[in-house]
Amino acid sequence: MTQKPHTLTSHEDVSHDSLDGLGYDWNWVANPSIKPRYPFKVYLPQTTQDVIEVIKEVNQLRQELRIRSRGHSSNDLVLTDGAVLLTEKLDQLIELNEAGKTVTVQAGFVLARLDKYLGERGYGLPVIGDHSDITAGGFASVGGFSPASLSYGMFVDNIAALEYVNWDGELIRCSKTENRDEFYRVITGTGQYGVIVTLTLNIMSIDKERTILELERTFYKNVDDFIEATRRFVHDPPPPADALMERIQWIDLPTPGGNITFGQLSTYKETSQTGWKALRNTVEFGYLHGLGRWAGQLPDKIDQLVKMLGTAGVMLAPRYSSIKNVETLTDKVLDASVGDPTRWLAVISPVDEYEVIFRELYRLCLEYRNRHEALTLIALYVKALRSEYLDNLVPGKRFCELLLYLNVNTRAMTEELTESLVSRIDDLCIEHGAFRYMHTKTVKDPQRRRLIDPNAAYNREDSAVHDPKEVQA
Repeated sequence: MTQKPHTLTSHEDVSHDSLDGLGYDWNWVANPSIKPRYPFKVYLPQTTQDVIEVIKEVNQLRQELRIRSRGHSSNDLVLTDGAVLLTEKLDQLIELNEAGKTVTVQAGFVLARLDKYLGERGYGLPVIGDHSDITAGGFASVGGFSPASLSYGMFVDNIAALEYVNWDGELIRCSKTENRDEFYRVITGTGQYGVIVTLTLNIMSIDKERTILELERTFYKNVDDFIEATRRFVHDPPPPADALMERIQWIDLPTPGGNITFGQLSTYKETSQTGWKALRNTVEFGYLHGLGRWAGQLPDKIDQLVKMLGTAGVMLAPRYSSIKNVETLTDKVLDASVGDPTRWLAVISPVDEYEVIFRELYRLCLEYRNRHEALTLIALYVKALRSEYLDNLVPGKRFCELLLYLNVNTRAMTEELTESLVSRIDDLCIEHGAFRYMHTKTVKDPQRRRLIDPNAAYNREDSAVHDPKEVQA
């Protein structure tokens, strides 16, 4: 499928499995006019031995090699005019271990497809991305957050073991219990240490399609009240029995009549399972998913209305939702309903610095909108986290996620202006001991990147890190 001119400004426009798609990464969603960069050589391995042979060949030829799964990076991680290794055909399910509650897959296995397979057998992944084309290896290479991270941590917290081929062509096996240092060296490493080829993932007994959760939500008109409430929440998140999943966001939307600003702190908890609640889930999400499917395909004025209804549907989500509908809400509704090109910038903040970082991020976004007219919608998503991986980053510190979801005025948001915004965000992180989610855009300077890269915190003594240009995302 040929990459078409940008109309909808949704990730659904991006082709993940075409030759034309190899010239683009997630920057295209924020900048539709970006020029493609096509690889000269494409490797398409199907087995671990194939990957070993690829590594040996590129070493012999002294080639630069990029590793690409589905191209979700917007941080210059997967594009090259040299050689690229695609994990698309590393897509086999190796073993479902029901007794041990694990599943082993190749790195290119799409997680939505895996969760569907597991769901048919009464199981599910604790943490899964909201986009339907994220792969196991790609998510492992960056970390992986979801609305369930409140209870189950990051995706990497739920990896039991993995195999990867290092840059010498050697197959390395590691887990949380064996070769533990190597395990933590590789996860969230964006492919710096080699190519992940297989992963063993923890699973749980669950029916995500039929298990209904009840939404408890508080709205905030005043940003100070929102910050105070969410500060308390990330410092002391409720136990899973009281809040199994979360959706927390602050919205600042300019309109002809003035800016609309409000926030919500929403949690999903277990509830009694009744036919009435299941029916409401089916009908209300059927309506929302219908908006997502139609957005971008209607006459302009009607399409704008559909997009507004879709955005409102996310902020005013139904009271009763299946677990699967909570996981995929933004993917099926908001991403297909936003009206302007969209950029994501994610910060992993110490909870003790949450308030100052939230305020500074918001202030920066308002500056770039008011002074430069470079942004339209400003949304800040918050996630409280229970994560062994993050808790071990810095002794005595806990972390939360702050995700900037920004609609971009491409006429005003030049590449130089984008770089300046990103640089100021990274400086803020360095000042306050925060990290960045490294598949979202960061500065390119290696020294500054190491200060904001959570993987580098696990590898402070390692001076033999592979060229950061050679990555998997």
